[in-house]
Amino acid sequence: MRDSLFVKGAREHNLKNIDVELPRNKLIVVTGLSGSGKSTLAFDTIYAEGQRRYVESLSSYARQFLGLMDKPDVDSIDGLSPAISIEQKTTNKNPRSTVGTVTEIYDYLRLLYARIGTHHCPKCNSAIKPQSAENITSLIMEGKGKMLLFLAPVVRGQKGTHDQVIEDLKKQGFTRIRIDQKVYSSDTVKTEAKLAKYEKHWIEAVVDSVKIDDGERSRIAEAVEQALLVGKGRMIVIGSRSGKRTKKKEIDRFSDEVAYSTFGACPNHPEIVFESLEPRMFSFNSPFGACPACHGLGEITEISEDLLIPDKSKSIMDGAIKIYGRIDLSWRAQQIAVAGKRYGFDVWKPIQSMTRKQLDVLFYGDREPVQEGKSRFWDSADRDKFEGVIPQTMRLYRETKSEWRKEIIEKFMKADPCKTCMGKRLQPVVLAVEVDGKSIIDATDLSIDESVEFFGSLGPKLQKKELAIATQILKEINERLGFLKNVGLGYLSLSRSARTLSGGEAQRIRLATQIGSNLMGVLYILDEPSIGLHQRDNAKLISTLQRLRDIGNTLIVVEHDLDTILAADYIVDIGPGAGVHGGHIVAQGTPKEIMGNKKSLTGKYLSGELKIEIPKIRRKPVGYIKITGAKENNLKDLTVQLPLGILCGVTGVSGSGKSSLMNQTIMPLLKRKFGEQTDNIGVYSSFDVPPAVRNVIVIDQDPIGRTPRSNPATYTKLFDEIRWLFASTRESQVRGYSEGRFSFNVKGGRCETCQGDGVLKIEMNFLPDVYVECSECHGKRYNKETLGILYKGKNISEVLNMEVEEANAFFENIPSIARKLKTLVDVGLGYIKLGQSATTLSGGESQRIKIARELSKNKQGHVVYMLDEPTTGLHFDDTKRLIAVLNNLVDKGNSVFIIEHNLDVVKSCDYILDLGPEGGTAGGKIIAKGTPEEVAKIKASYTGKFLERTLN
Repeated sequence: MRDSLFVKGAREHNLKNIDVELPRNKLIVVTGLSGSGKSTLAFDTIYAEGQRRYVESLSSYARQFLGLMDKPDVDSIDGLSPAISIEQKTTNKNPRSTVGTVTEIYDYLRLLYARIGTHHCPKCNSAIKPQSAENITSLIMEGKGKMLLFLAPVVRGQKGTHDQVIEDLKKQGFTRIRIDQKVYSSDTVKTEAKLAKYEKHWIEAVVDSVKIDDGERSRIAEAVEQALLVGKGRMIVIGSRSGKRTKKKEIDRFSDEVAYSTFGACPNHPEIVFESLEPRMFSFNSPFGACPACHGLGEITEISEDLLIPDKSKSIMDGAIKIYGRIDLSWRAQQIAVAGKRYGFDVWKPIQSMTRKQLDVLFYGDREPVQEGKSRFWDSADRDKFEGVIPQTMRLYRETKSEWRKEIIEKFMKADPCKTCMGKRLQPVVLAVEVDGKSIIDATDLSIDESVEFFGSLGPKLQKKELAIATQILKEINERLGFLKNVGLGYLSLSRSARTLSGGEAQRIRLATQIGSNLMGVLYILDEPSIGLHQRDNAKLISTLQRLRDIGNTLIVVEHDLDTILAADYIVDIGPGAGVHGGHIVAQGTPKEIMGNKKSLTGKYLSGELKIEIPKIRRKPVGYIKITGAKENNLKDLTVQLPLGILCGVTGVSGSGKSSLMNQTIMPLLKRKFGEQTDNIGVYSSFDVPPAVRNVIVIDQDPIGRTPRSNPATYTKLFDEIRWLFASTRESQVRGYSEGRFSFNVKGGRCETCQGDGVLKIEMNFLPDVYVECSECHGKRYNKETLGILYKGKNISEVLNMEVEEANAFFENIPSIARKLKTLVDVGLGYIKLGQSATTLSGGESQRIKIARELSKNKQGHVVYMLDEPTTGLHFDDTKRLIAVLNNLVDKGNSVFIIEHNLDVVKSCDYILDLGPEGGTAGGKIIAKGTPEEVAKIKASYTGKFLERTLN
């Protein structure tokens, strides 16, 4: 096997026909300016070719589902190992996914609790004792006079046609069989009950049908014994009429079904049934364990009354019901007015004048007919009842196929903890199973640091038999927890929802999972794994990467972090600039060789020849935003004064409470103050904002759009002015073309085959959708007539295909366009294309486009800006440029708050608020505050320790 990976003639995107040789079994860092071609080399060339070769190795049957994968624009790649990519994309948005399920630790926990868990009564916490057939008979005898069916469960929620099971029951002499809640004769069951092979089914043998009476006790006792024998310790008793029901959803239960089991009963509550423990009972994704009220989600999402009517001083006609707005004399107004006439409320009077009963009618409707006679406003179905705002909105939400409408309605929804399981997802009987005094949910609610301690000390507490069963399971759990701790995620809990994780956290979780797999000879490609990680935890991450290398793997890491670059065995520096000015190998070699290379911009920053200077003057605050009693998540009843008119950094180790304070408490409060609709606001006591503050803008890393139609030009409003420019040309005026002709969102000028997308979406069933270039317009989005209109020799499609830097020169004589383009260049985005699809932009790029949009506006008054880790994906030189941009915002009379770990940004702040001391429950306190120099002197601050080194 060759000892290197050799890439020859790579020309993908902006790569300039480069050749590069990378050593195997080494930690390789690919670095360079943003947009220089790092990700193109690592992901779009090396990884894409590895994936293509893997797909080609599959059978032709499997390949027909995957389609053809384009070969990257490269002459050859030799020495390529199987490639695994660990990118920054957040894990799936499924509300059922948690850190525990993603890492598979929860699967081992289910097994552990099923094998050594101890049953307790959910009502009185008593120990569970075995239940005899005689006890069960006595309980059944209490229902005298009832006609009951005695059933023995044979199949419980299993897929298949179960022909053999039915045949075996016939041979055992059972004349009736209940399948999916319906009773059949055993002679005709095969013809009447046609079981779908891929659906879950429930099958019970009907043992007897008896009327409960003292004279029938011996017959009942015999039926109980036989049912328990056939049902292997389980039996069900139902009313004799319940056998005629149709099949219900698997997670539903019939209220008159009573189950009994010999596995145990509480002496105080014999009605509670306990079964032998199985792993699936501890799964909140299974009907056997999930809470029946919330179906295992732990929360119930409903329309919120407060979000529907935020301002109760308004009347219904003045737009109090925010989802309707001003409804004037529409049919909705007519309908509500008729209901109001009956219940005594007036649509012209403020909501606050209504009684609770009247509000209930408005929100939840009225079963009585709303009006008699005919009206053009209702059909016969509508006259039956007034539906109510909330039921009507929920019906529209379920019925609509419009994603846009769903998004609008979701703004009025609120997820509250399920009142049945109190947010714990599982049934009470399952939650009552404990190991060392903790239920399975209690164990997952611990932080990973606490879990390491709990499971690490569990072995010695177990009895000899339990320990023999649990040893291997505990080994797997402890190993995986150790990996998560070592990548700096000790502050997370296993119950944390996967959709709330940042890109960096999700990436490090996948990294920990890969270490657990112990693969060798693999090529791992990572995208900035240090994102969101405090310097204190960097050493842990680097040692994790080195361990992955040491077991015999090659790692290619796209990275800008100083510590990671210096820890690399080999560095590839791509540049010298971004976009068209990049795509060359500027330098390659060890960190020492890079530092000595005068051509390498990265080398100059590593050696200290270039650096981001410390500000000579720290600005003074012009006022303060004050909050008291902040207690959201792990915050410890904080009282905080946030300085205004300066650049303020909010720092602290991962999980210390930065986002809880800023993103979940202070920013939502500011948004609400300035009239924006907000979701949940963190717990607090009081909040005070000086009158000088006029607005708040949160610049996050969410995509600027979720479809190929969204792009930097449309988001920054550049495209409106470019379309006006094209519509102003002489040829456009001769043909009668308006600005709308140059929009790819409406009919007229766009290509109708792809409806202006430039690509066609191919649905791949069980795989992600694939986009292919439109064969009609070849990706140009417009029809031939529209493309015939030229401005300075370029058509509208060619302008959209320009890089920002090129467009800046092209439109230099149009001030309104040039101003917006200059701000994009200033934030380091000169390399992106005007029409580049929003779906291809990174989180850092999206955030900087938002910054550019704000910079190009002429805002009046003091604005508070909030940014969360804007240095994501930024080279040292780009960071220098970003700091200048943020200072520009402050110099215009605004305030900028920034959550950041990058020490170059932190040292450039006027004021720092440092939270800690640790992550999770050990965090949530203000450890240090003041200028960077003042924070550097505080020994209790981890940020201070690293700042002291940087400042000196």
